[in-house]
Amino acid sequence: MKALLSKLFGTGVTKTHTTRAVDPNEPFVINIYDDRVVVHRPDGQREELAWDALEKVVVRVSDRAPWAGTAWLILAGDAASQQGCVVPMTAANHEALVRRLQELPGFHQQKLDNAMRDATSGKSRTDANLWKRSEAEAQARKDEEASHDAASQH
Repeated sequence: MKALLSKLFGTGVTKTHTTRAVDPNEPFVINIYDDRVVVHRPDGQREELAWDALEKVVVRVSDRAPWAGTAWLILAGDAASQQGCVVPMTAANHEALVRRLQELPGFHQQKLDNAMRDATSGKSRTDANLWKRSEAEAQARKDEEASHDAASQH
């Protein structure tokens, strides 16, 4: 994750390749597919994450550049995929991304709502985990066991 964030926003080290700096006036663009999400950044780079590799969704609200002024979603892939996306909630098509994430079992909508409220009022906050695969899978197992137990009692 640290490497992904460093790649996106720099580490202070001069880069030898020619990518444009992220211009906050140009939009990030999100494309949603059945099997993946693709984010096109204003600097011309592209990030991609397969849905089945998604491990965690985090919301970040900060008053420090380049995060300032909006909530950002961080979609982290599993270690094997080495994929991830970082996207502001001002990105083109962000509503479709949020709808897709809300379909994840155990997605924490209230945490997202709180982060959006804080971003609107210019507050900074600690990162909030909106979804994590291991928690969702554990809850699904509990639900399955409960329904199995209920069925066996009848």
